[in-house]
This record gives sequence, structure tokens and C-alpha cells, in this order.
Amino acid sequence: MKKIFKIKSLVAVASLLFVIGCSSDDDVNDQPNNPITVQDFSATVDENPTNGQSLGIVQASSNETLTYSISTSTPLNALSIDVNTGELTVADETLFDYEINTEITATITVENSMETENLAVTINLTNVNEIGDYNYGGVIFWVNATGDEGLVCAINDEGTAEWGCASTDITGANGTVIGTGEANTLAIIADCSTIGTAADLVSNSTLNTFNDWFLPSRDEIHELYMNRVVVNNTISLYGGTLLNDGLYWSSSQNNPSSTAWYRDFSTGQVSTDYKAAVYKVRAVRAWTEF
Repeated sequence: MKKIFKIKSLVAVASLLFVIGCSSDDDVNDQPNNPITVQDFSATVDENPTNGQSLGIVQASSNETLTYSISTSTPLNALSIDVNTGELTVADETLFDYEINTEITATITVENSMETENLAVTINLTNVNEIGDYNYGGVIFWVNATGDEGLVCAINDEGTAEWGCASTDITGANGTVIGTGEANTLAIIADCSTIGTAADLVSNSTLNTFNDWFLPSRDEIHELYMNRVVVNNTISLYGGTLLNDGLYWSSSQNNPSSTAWYRDFSTGQVSTDYKAAVYKVRAVRAWTEF
């Protein structure tokens, strides 16, 4: 009887060890042979990059060679990825416009011979001041080479007016280049007390909380004319007066001092006329970001 009990006990122990052994083997087999570790990717870039510009490399690791692909993206086809390195680049630069998309998102699939993992990509776009943007109280029509200062125009005319003080030589109002319009206007106001002149209209304007408007110089109003199509698109959105026609005064006095420069927005002609002539007036102001 004791012998039979010992045999049964041995059989039970053997069976238990077998079960434990099989269970341990199953646990090992359930573990990935070649695990992939991934990390979600995020970056912030200025709007308007160029096609092919690098956005960075997604982070993933494994003890095997990895391959990368884009599973989804919003908007579609905005990004490209190197199948071997995981480097993300701009595929369609037109989609990286802050006024259209403030964010680009995607799902990246990472694979080796045994495993597959997904990671999320988020690209945040930074707004860059550009011609046609509505900012700083008006519509941007000129930006310097470094993008940190420029000029905006009001969305409506201030009316029509004489340049003013036809018989007076205004000292300091002969600037013609970009950056001289404000000084010209201040000089005109200082030497010409006539109410209702072109310079008087703009210098007394408060538009969108700004009160530092001035009459553009000859070259400043040239930039406004050259960019009128883009500027008009924005003016139209905000219900303003389009810059399509009419003669507009600049703040640039000419020699002889009885005349001043104007711009014809119908024909593009730039010329001079006597200060007593009545032309349209459009206010502009300068902005800086430094």
C-alpha cells in the first residue's frame, strides 16, 4: 500500500513540474523576440518652409534594422519620411501656411522583421509676418529682409485732400526712400498748419487703436502699388476700399517745392503735381518686432 502511494506521489510531482516547465516556456515564447521602442515626435517650425526641408528624425530603436512609413497625415501628403533613417521632411510646402494650417499631424509606422509600432507626430507652425497678413492695425504691404519690421496700410482711404501749403518749402519732407514717410509727414505737420491736408488727415487718424499713421513716401507707396493684388485680397475680406484706381498722394515733396510725388493706381504711373491738386489719401504705419 505504501509502495503504491509513493508511486502516485512521484507521478503527481512529475506532473506538477511538467506543468510549471510548460508554463515557463509559454511565458518566454510570449515575449517579443525583437522589441521596438518608439517616442512620439513634436517640433515647432516657421510657416512657409521649402520642399525637402528637414523637420527632424523620429526616435525609435531595436536590435534589428527598422523601416519607417507614414500611415496617416493631416493634411494629406504634407510630410515625407526616409524609409531607412526616419528623417521627416516637408513634402508640400503650400500646406505649411499658418493662415491655412496651424498644425501638421501624422502617424508613423515603425517595423522590423517581427514587430510593428506606431508613433504620433505633431508639427506646430509659427506665424511669420508676410505681405497680405492683417496685423498691426492694417494690411502688411512691405517687410524687410529679416522679417522683423515692415509697413501696413489702412483698409480704407482717409478721403481726398490737397498735399497742402503749395507756396511753402517744407524742410525735411523730401525723403523718397522706404523709411522716410513718417519723417516727411512730421515735417509737413510742423511747417504747414493748414487743416485738412493729406498729412493732416492721416496724422490725426486713430485706426484699430493705433494713432501713429503717416503719409507714405514715394518709394513706400510704390511698394503698396506693386503688392496691391495681395493687399486687396485681404482688404476685401475685411470690407475695406480696394486700391484699384485713383491718384494717391505720397509725403515726398519734389523740387521745385511747389510740387509733390503721387502714384496713379489705375496706370501705375508715378509723377509729380502741384500741391494744390486734390488726390486720394491712404494712411500707413510702421511696425517692428525686435
